Amino acid sequence: MPKIIVARYGKTVLYSFLGGLLGALIGGSIGILSARNNDPTGWSEIPNLLSGLIYGYGLGVGAGAFMLHFRPHPPSAFSRAFLGALTGLFGVIFLSAPLHLDFFPPLMWGLLILLPPLISAGLLVSRYDEK
Repeated sequence: MPKIIVARYGKTVLYSFLGGLLGALIGGSIGILSARNNDPTGWSEIPNLLSGLIYGYGLGVGAGAFMLHFRPHPPSAFSRAFLGALTGLFGVIFLSAPLHLDFFPPLMWGLLILLPPLISAGLLVSRYDEK
């Protein structure tokens, strides 16, 4: 693979990951605030925090990848970035039970962190691009 493709792929993965971290912070804070408003006893804070972190990370990955590739074709880059990130995210979520990933949480969390940026970067960076 040419060096320019590898550099663009790495940059897209990095931007996706950083966007995912920012999205996770925002999603987690929204999850905590919604839990405090809905249940004042505090028992629903951790599940709402985790769901906010996971979905915020997935949307942040899509936003980070789109931010880097919105210049040539915005609608195409938007759909590729978000569909790639959500495919990786929901793939791990829905396949964790059939593949028994919940018995080894480091693998499941590692896949939740790595698959969305890798899939969205793979969809956005093409080896046939001229740039």
